[in-house]
Amino acid sequence: MKRILGIVASQRMAGNSEILAKVAMEATGADNQMEMIRLTDLDIKACKACYTCLPPDVPCHIKDDLNFLLDKIRAADAVVLAAPCYFLGPHGSIKMLQDRFLSVGNKSQEFSGKPCITITTYGVPSWEGYAEAALNLTARFLNLHLVDSASFLGANPAEVLENPINLEKARHMGRGLIDPKYQRSSKANECPVCWSDILRFDGKMVICPFCGTKGEIKVEGQEAKLVFHPQTNHRFSEEGRHHHFDVFLNGKKQEFIAKRKHYKELQIPYRSINWWVSPHTTSP
Repeated sequence: MKRILGIVASQRMAGNSEILAKVAMEATGADNQMEMIRLTDLDIKACKACYTCLPPDVPCHIKDDLNFLLDKIRAADAVVLAAPCYFLGPHGSIKMLQDRFLSVGNKSQEFSGKPCITITTYGVPSWEGYAEAALNLTARFLNLHLVDSASFLGANPAEVLENPINLEKARHMGRGLIDPKYQRSSKANECPVCWSDILRFDGKMVICPFCGTKGEIKVEGQEAKLVFHPQTNHRFSEEGRHHHFDVFLNGKKQEFIAKRKHYKELQIPYRSINWWVSPHTTSP
């Protein structure tokens, strides 16, 4: 028996994301232990960028539900992550969660290798934006083994059920969580490392803004194609994680400690400017 954890980033009850997550989870087998978490029900506070959590043995000191969620992921054998696309990106609760992953960057080995699939739902054709690529970052940052990801069209609650292909795809992906021989079908012109189809062109090179993998545009006859260069030290590799969390961020922390007085002096003229308003302030 395996523990299958479903994480749904949507407040809509029995909405498209929740339905497809349950379909995928059911496909892993009736004997498995199922648990689901509605991310929007959790209290996930904003990251304070204090860097207190950078050492591997120091947890985030913010008192909220982050550790509950991380403990559930640690205990799971496989994870289904589902979210709707709002305004071209995934539900805002996903970004709030990702911002807190600063505290797990040096602890990603605790989640390493757990199979995961992501399910993105969107309501308007060609308006899926960057939602799937951004949702995949949640799995990548945690060092989960991303087995497959897909976007499904459906705006109204349960609309995805009107297309049988959606159910077939979700079940197929769900079975991939327990099948070590599962092979994902790659898509044309996607990053070969993180699967993003959102790419940046600097005039010479094509660059994946998510993992940093680079490539170039090759023109053959009347067709153009992307050719990526093999890269082993991308942002989600062990080397990439080490450089970002151990070298760069810890380096910036030590730099701040050494120059703290200098930075405070730079802040002085701006700290005295108090233009802040809130719902509790009275306008002049």
